[in-house]
Amino acid sequence: MDRPSFLVLSIIGLFSMVALHLAEIWLGGQAMSLKQFLLEWLPLYCCWASLLLIGVFKRSLQNSENHFHTSSGN
Repeated sequence: MDRPSFLVLSIIGLFSMVALHLAEIWLGGQAMSLKQFLLEWLPLYCCWASLLLIGVFKRSLQNSENHFHTSSGN
């Protein structure tokens, strides 16, 4: 998968999680406990945030390495 597509999917996933989380709070009408946040939502936020970071840093690093190898081969 190319870098722009990976980043777009990661951003969509992260914003979807935020929307679902806010919808649950709004529709539930009650305050969320810290235990519920740590067990249910924090792992999902970490997963999507790590995908976003991988898309930003890892894929840009691979692109710069590929550019270096192709330009040095000429």
